[in-house]
Amino acid sequence: MEITESRHRDILVIAPVGRLDSTNAPIFDQRLSTTLERGDTAIVIDLSALDYISSIGLSVLLSVAKKVRRLEGRVALAGMNDRIRSVVEISGFTRIFEIHPTVETAVAAT
Repeated sequence: MEITESRHRDILVIAPVGRLDSTNAPIFDQRLSTTLERGDTAIVIDLSALDYISSIGLSVLLSVAKKVRRLEGRVALAGMNDRIRSVVEISGFTRIFEIHPTVETAVAAT
């Protein structure tokens, strides 16, 4: 899995590419933890290049949401395709995360 990062003002946009499953979820989790440790607490997770997310991948997202809330930060999900959006909705994550159609709308709202 490739993970890219970019900045828009003071907001970090982090984007996993490919699959977020048991094979690479620990890598993504570590990357997000490192991000928080260095002080980035305004985060948009760009899911536009994600093809698949497993329950382990969802656990990573839930974990980062809890950590960001404790730090009084904000985290949003953006750019989901229909398949990923369906998994997020069924999992009830729409109550946990701000959901945006694009990174641009997420950055504007964060």
